[in-house]
Amino acid sequence: MKKTIQKLMAALLAVAMVCAMAIPAFATNGDATAAAASTGEGKITINNVITGQTYTIYRILDLEYHKDTNSYRYTANEAWEDFVRGQTGDLKLDEKTGAVTWINDNSKNNDTAIQKFANSAGTYAKDHSVQAVKSITAKGKEGEHGNADNSTSITFENLPLGWYLVVSDLVDVHKGALCSIDTTDPTVEIREKNSNSTLDKSILEGNQLLSVNNAGIGDVVNFQLDIVVKDGQPKGYVVHDKMSEGLTFNSNSVSVFLLRHSDDEASGYLKTGYTLVTNPGDGCTFEVKFDDGTLEPNDAVTISYTATVNNKAVIAGSGNTNEAYLQYNNNKTTVKHTTTTYVWGMGVRKFANLGTDKEDTPLAEAEFQLYKMDGETKKYAKFAETGTNTSIYKLTGWTNNATEAIKVKTPANGNITFEGLDAGTYYLEETKAPVGYNKLTAPITVVISSHLPDAADGTASYTVTADGAETSSYTVRVENKAGTELPSTGGIGTTIFYVVGGGLMVAAIVLLVTKKRMENK
Repeated sequence: MKKTIQKLMAALLAVAMVCAMAIPAFATNGDATAAAASTGEGKITINNVITGQTYTIYRILDLEYHKDTNSYRYTANEAWEDFVRGQTGDLKLDEKTGAVTWINDNSKNNDTAIQKFANSAGTYAKDHSVQAVKSITAKGKEGEHGNADNSTSITFENLPLGWYLVVSDLVDVHKGALCSIDTTDPTVEIREKNSNSTLDKSILEGNQLLSVNNAGIGDVVNFQLDIVVKDGQPKGYVVHDKMSEGLTFNSNSVSVFLLRHSDDEASGYLKTGYTLVTNPGDGCTFEVKFDDGTLEPNDAVTISYTATVNNKAVIAGSGNTNEAYLQYNNNKTTVKHTTTTYVWGMGVRKFANLGTDKEDTPLAEAEFQLYKMDGETKKYAKFAETGTNTSIYKLTGWTNNATEAIKVKTPANGNITFEGLDAGTYYLEETKAPVGYNKLTAPITVVISSHLPDAADGTASYTVTADGAETSSYTVRVENKAGTELPSTGGIGTTIFYVVGGGLMVAAIVLLVTKKRMENK
């Protein structure tokens, strides 16, 4: 009778061990292989593993299988004897025989109780530096810790029969799965339910989230970081953000919004619970460091901030980048997410065409101004010259006052360059022609059109059209015709007519008087 009871308790314990696999950090596959085995060995497969995570197994109980009698006997693994002795509510250790039985029938199918037991086992392993059976790190792309990959798994093989604890290094306090390997179920499958936290970075334009955009020098670019906190105890959460030289971080623009699905009252803009660190000294532009305890699993966090395009902005080319990544639990990191802001330029060549058989002649001393339309209002460009020989002018701002507009002058080679422009429509107006040439009677409509990639690491291009015709080398060619302007009414030209006319009248009078005198003689 006693032997029968022992077999029954052993069977109940085996059932309890299998049931104990369904805890928050892991979930078992209900289709575990069921095949009779007499080798005394089995394996544990973890599916949906997270790249970069280390999975460790411990054998809490050893299992003796007696094939003759088809009976089981669980004994405490030497390293776990003290732990088993302390679990008086669930387990009983027979000090004479070493046999372990499950005594809490009420907790066998209670997920909360099983979770508590598993947490206790994980904490014990950590605090007592219990030697593990084996550890395996899920491999992925070097330097990347992305979301769990459903197609990836790891397997612990050639395991002696027993009751095992499986844990991941995703969290500080180990939460793991409890599973039994016996002759009935020598193969156990466990599914990783934890996921890495994620960070996405975007440029916000209107109601669109973009990875690339156009802007001009002086424009403010709105950025947004979206963080999702996954399972595990959030600790050491730090956002790292690095901007290229062409972007100036506006530190007073940072706002942090927390969305906690389980507690609406906790949601809202955070005034505390984090620290903004500018110029942290690690090559980043700024960092947002969250205090431990601020975040909880499944929180969603949005960080908004701005940067201004400055005169160090890269013109065309690779653009101006802003990259960010999240560092969290035990120095895990997400992949780096990058946005790119493109800034454009255009050239102007002033020349005279002296005939089809002659080369274009560059013209100096022509003056131009550039403006764009804001509704019905003209906004004139303000520039600063950056090169005396090449006459490169970088945009510094815009003004509604025409007298404040910067008029640029062509050098001897007839070439000037405008840098720092956004994509859009502009008007190139000649305000003064070189001496001996006619000034343009109307401004030239210039359109800068960008062709942006779908992703920040793509290749961008642009075109410049002048009065509807695409230019070569992004340069607007402006031809002046030789000649002078006709005089206007009331000008010096009419005085000439008055003088000439008066002279003719005097000559006529003199001639008339002279003729009459001749007749009288």
